Amino acid sequence: MNLPIHHAMKPGLPFVLGLLVLLGGGACSSSTTYGDPEGVETIDDTFGSTDLLMIAQKMAESFTSTNVWEEERPTIVFGGIRNRTRQHIDTTNITDTIRTRLIQSGKFTVLAGGQGISEIQQEVDYQQSGAVDQAAAVELGKQLGARYVLYGRFTEIKKEDSDTRDRWYKFTLNAVDVQTRVIIWAEEKTFRKTTEKPLLGW
Repeated sequence: MNLPIHHAMKPGLPFVLGLLVLLGGGACSSSTTYGDPEGVETIDDTFGSTDLLMIAQKMAESFTSTNVWEEERPTIVFGGIRNRTRQHIDTTNITDTIRTRLIQSGKFTVLAGGQGISEIQQEVDYQQSGAVDQAAAVELGKQLGARYVLYGRFTEIKKEDSDTRDRWYKFTLNAVDVQTRVIIWAEEKTFRKTTEKPLLGW
């Protein structure tokens, strides 16, 4: 008695191609996770989040610990930070972090700078347009003037050879007395970032 022989079915070409597509899609898909926003970031030698936080911490700690002020709660405003590096760096992002820390310290009266003044002027213009009850409008001529202006510069020195790329950064911040034009406080933060050349080149 001959029993029937069952032959295993071979997967067809469409099945194989579909499996390869699925495997390839899984291998190429990206994965996104949340990380520590204050964790050390060393992806490369360009300016990054860790550098920003180091600068802001150094400037805020130095500024809040100095005793050069004539007033108990000095009135300050942030000017500009000139970016003299070879990178496109949003220096406003740096001063935003420093300003936030100074405000939270409770030791300073921090006034609005460029963008804030524009927003204020827009609101004042609206209140004076006739659309607002003048009994509820703000009284003009009551804004404070800053006694001290903070301004600075961000620079870098870049060097590289066949094996290494080196960037040396310096962030400088000054406080000048508007009344006397005397720079009464200055601080610097320097740091170096070095990258070894990968096998496939820069």
